[in-house]
Amino acid sequence: MSITRKRRLITAGTAFMLSIGVVTAASSVVGAGAATSTPGVTKTQITIGATVPLTGIASAGYSDVAKAANAVFNYVNSKGGVNGRKIRFIMKDDCYGTPGFGCTGNPNVVAQTHALLAVPVFATVGSLGTPTQDAVRSLLKSNGVPQLFVNSGSRDWNNPGTYPGLFGWQTSYNEEGKVFAQYIKATYPSDNVCYLGQGDDFGADGLAGLVAGGISPFDTQFYSVGSLVATQGASIAPYIAKFQADKCTVAVLDTIPGATDAVLGAALKLGYSPHWIISSVGSDPVTVDAPFASAPFPDPEIGAVSFSYLPASTSTSPWVPWMMKVLGKDTKDFPGFSSTSTITGNMAYGVGWGVAFVEALKAAGKTFTRASFLKTLTSTTFTQTPSLTPLRYTKSDHQGLNGGYLTTIISSTKTQTLTGKIVTTDSTSTGPVVPATKKSSGIPSWLK
Repeated sequence: MSITRKRRLITAGTAFMLSIGVVTAASSVVGAGAATSTPGVTKTQITIGATVPLTGIASAGYSDVAKAANAVFNYVNSKGGVNGRKIRFIMKDDCYGTPGFGCTGNPNVVAQTHALLAVPVFATVGSLGTPTQDAVRSLLKSNGVPQLFVNSGSRDWNNPGTYPGLFGWQTSYNEEGKVFAQYIKATYPSDNVCYLGQGDDFGADGLAGLVAGGISPFDTQFYSVGSLVATQGASIAPYIAKFQADKCTVAVLDTIPGATDAVLGAALKLGYSPHWIISSVGSDPVTVDAPFASAPFPDPEIGAVSFSYLPASTSTSPWVPWMMKVLGKDTKDFPGFSSTSTITGNMAYGVGWGVAFVEALKAAGKTFTRASFLKTLTSTTFTQTPSLTPLRYTKSDHQGLNGGYLTTIISSTKTQTLTGKIVTTDSTSTGPVVPATKKSSGIPSWLK
């Protein structure tokens, strides 16, 4: 089945918040000269950039991702930088390529990317979104600019033969689906399972992982983001009514937060309460609870099972207090953040890839080119990052992380591990879900 990629357009209504999913991009790279003559690199500074939705339709929640990475860079710079260089991170507001909805940036992603090339930047790092990044991958490739850690779980990142400079970061939607399948088979072996996914690669990859893991949903539905926006979430209700009629006691959701809200709201009206299993993309409790915060009933997401490749908010991982410290020091990006504030999933995501980049920069040494930097990525296992499993690329695999653990929502702000068991898999149809033999270690001394 061919599924056309669609823009993930969202808006916020009075009854619920709509957020946005994250999908693909690509680029290729040409080697450069010595480090001091490499575009974006001087003896004292490296300049990188990203196009991200700081305002507009996708900014709710997702604007914090790049800002959290910037908090990491600011913290590292305050300690002298990496190998004597400070990091300059330029965020270009592309409004997810969509005008209106409060956009104060430039929704022309190509124009914003050209602006980064003119700086120039060493690489784009942490740009967000499938349609936006698809629109500029040829441009980046023709200019020899690496496209690193694109914010998405799409399998499209793993295409080194065509795009050797393209690297993903997060565990893929497909791998997440396989982990969910293993859990469902062990916990609800006889239950009817229904599936609701987004009508693009997010849903397609998630469903493929579920099926690869041995789960054939009793009913499968895909929602349209356009209809979700146009109807303020009402288009979701018929799917949930169908799940209830099918007597599905397990419902798997590959949904963005706004669609998750619409699902939970429809289920409440119907008195339908299956075991919810929700993708990491659409389960962040802070974002999902917002529409229900003043409701006279408990947060309906509490008890849902999700997945994470980063420590749960109640984890004892040393990275959690480190994140609190780093975010608290960045008073420009996070004014008012304090020791009692909540680290949202979006903040943790940004910190995660931000640390991964500075670790890669550290490993690249003082003298590097674009080509040698990419070689460092594919020849180094990055074990000291916030992710639960090491970030490991090879010449033939640019996907990024490939593991994590199941979590459960315990409040409107917190998650905890379900079993604490970290697993790993791959994006093939046959690769098993197995206990992770390699796990990330603590914070490197130079980052403390």
